[in-house]
Amino acid sequence: MKNKGFFSPYKSFDAPEGLAAPIRGKTQEKQATLWGMVLMASLAFSYGSGLAASDLKSRSVLDVFPESQNAPAPDEATCSFDYQPSGSVWTPGLDEKLVFLADIKSAKWQLGIGKGGQIYSLRGPYGESIPPQRVASPWNDEVWQLVATSEALAVPIQNYQVANQASWSSVYPLLYFVHQSGIYIEGDGYDGGTASAPFYSPCLRKRWNPKTRTLELVNWMQQARSPCVWKSELLVYTAYRDIGGGALEITQILYNFGDLPVDYISSPWGGVRKSSLPQTIVSKSDGSWEKVEGVWSWHENKERELPESGGWAAWVGDAKDDNSPALALVFGMRNVASQKKNAPSLNIPHRVEGSRLFLWGTSGDGAARDYEVAEQATKVMVARGDSLAIRWYLVSGNFSEVRATAAKLVDSALIERITFQADAVQSVWVSDGKVNTSGEGARWGGFAAYPAEGCVPVFLVRDKKTGVQTVTADIYAFSPSTAFPNPLPENHSAHALYQNRVSHAQHTADVVYEDLLGFAFKDETDGLATKPIEVPKGVRLHDSAKGLRMLP
Repeated sequence: MKNKGFFSPYKSFDAPEGLAAPIRGKTQEKQATLWGMVLMASLAFSYGSGLAASDLKSRSVLDVFPESQNAPAPDEATCSFDYQPSGSVWTPGLDEKLVFLADIKSAKWQLGIGKGGQIYSLRGPYGESIPPQRVASPWNDEVWQLVATSEALAVPIQNYQVANQASWSSVYPLLYFVHQSGIYIEGDGYDGGTASAPFYSPCLRKRWNPKTRTLELVNWMQQARSPCVWKSELLVYTAYRDIGGGALEITQILYNFGDLPVDYISSPWGGVRKSSLPQTIVSKSDGSWEKVEGVWSWHENKERELPESGGWAAWVGDAKDDNSPALALVFGMRNVASQKKNAPSLNIPHRVEGSRLFLWGTSGDGAARDYEVAEQATKVMVARGDSLAIRWYLVSGNFSEVRATAAKLVDSALIERITFQADAVQSVWVSDGKVNTSGEGARWGGFAAYPAEGCVPVFLVRDKKTGVQTVTADIYAFSPSTAFPNPLPENHSAHALYQNRVSHAQHTADVVYEDLLGFAFKDETDGLATKPIEVPKGVRLHDSAKGLRMLP
């Protein structure tokens, strides 16, 4: 079987009714036309069954983000991957070095990025805005991140927990909640294994662009509980961009490469340290704003439909003082394409497909947790092969400044389905017998740079003990699984779903998840020269990747 219709000069976007398409400048349109002319010419001169890899655009897997309407900051933001303490006070016993991946410093804020791509520290005129953390899940919940779940799977289990408090933890392995940050577990540990260390979602690629003041990442998201009967086959791409004036632009793409659709997307999930920013502000559609209160609970929370809001919320020391330190979240008011037909989520009672909500409330643990929760939730299905782009903003300054800047950024916030073409190649090299994507050594071959139709992600993992690398299309290839006894009573509506299941460890301590090599072709492709994947000597090819095709 052959795939058709892959060739396009750029990524394409689905702009559903009520949602503006991305803006493309005249320069980009000219470049696209030129690329189309080059592509048509190369079709006549390429060898074999179609275009060679050398005829395609050379790109990174991180070149996926929709174009920003905002120029980078005029002042020089800096990024470092070398750990330095943030200067913030955390719960005693926690070591922020364990979560650290990078920091970005700008004129009005300092950002700490965790290994999962989450924001674990955000300092500004208000001090530290991220809560002090719980020892049981440090920098896992009380951070800014993307969370995805399936209401069709999660709601029955949540209801069972509420009705059976004594059995609350027994059904943890049944819950479907995928975190950008990582897992609620004691990982490999540190200090000789005497202290707990959570497992953070592996960062498969990272890049700092000093010209655009942007940090770009792609992470393999994790089921929040391990072991779990469900796998996580979700990638999240995240770009953090300094656009000046105290504003930070965050663009995320959620890509589903698994069989299970997700239908409830929190982007962002997060909140603030209440002792730093005690008052919550929510905007209104008429341009005004109001101070609000609420208590965060498992089921019922204060919420506002995005069309009824002004597209932003904020937290401030004193709402009566325009000079009071403040932090704003801008989520916009755009709609998103409606659900696909025959989707499982369509059968969920009271679900309004495509609805977008802002939810807030103070954590029930009060001063001990010091957490004001915030969530922008969107009810939309992301199925196998789907990608969803979301852009939001965080703005630091005084209360007057953040209100004004937030209002200006509302129209720049976006949510849209996004599709990609296999028109670009991510080259892969080999040096001293080790595969890399950094250009070291001799070129081995290439993969599609983008998650196009008919392609699947290919990962590079390394055995910690032997150092042997494996190319695999199954990210769970080395994760152990065991039979799981069904904890639900036979009369429960979901009992049959969990009968004769296995639970999966969400990772293994013996493996390093090194890289996203790109996207392999499942079949031969019209107009494009591909070949079966052949790995360099000393590198293993997992069974899941055998039969897939790469670019020469």
